[in-house]
Amino acid sequence: MTDHVSPPGPLENVKIFGLRPVEAVAGLVPGGKHCVPIMAALPGLGIETEIVGILHGADGLRILDPEPHGIGHRVLKFFESWGYHAEIIKLYDEGLRKGESLVVVPTAYPGRDDVSRLMAGNGGHAVFYFGVGHVESLTGP
Repeated sequence: MTDHVSPPGPLENVKIFGLRPVEAVAGLVPGGKHCVPIMAALPGLGIETEIVGILHGADGLRILDPEPHGIGHRVLKFFESWGYHAEIIKLYDEGLRKGESLVVVPTAYPGRDDVSRLMAGNGGHAVFYFGVGHVESLTGP
């Protein structure tokens, strides 16, 4: 008898970063199956799907801050630990409240454009590259 092993996939609602992610593209994509084509295309860009994080729903918000505070506090605390701008916090907070998924794809700086095009091509927005000490907007809000 052979055991069936599922192929590796993204880490859904799992905290994949410590205090501050670096070298990652993060963006909002519509809820539902919009993440499926993104995950399917990442190996073609040389990115293993098991290193990708997807946050959505109430569980995703709890990952941002396990303490029982409001959504805004959770998102604010998470992004303050990264040291980034309040506008990004507002965009991601709004997206998560609307049922969108926050997809975080670790990638080096040269790979950021391909990942952002992939996200945008699948309805993604508010896509940013989080580098060492800087943030770069890759799409509009």
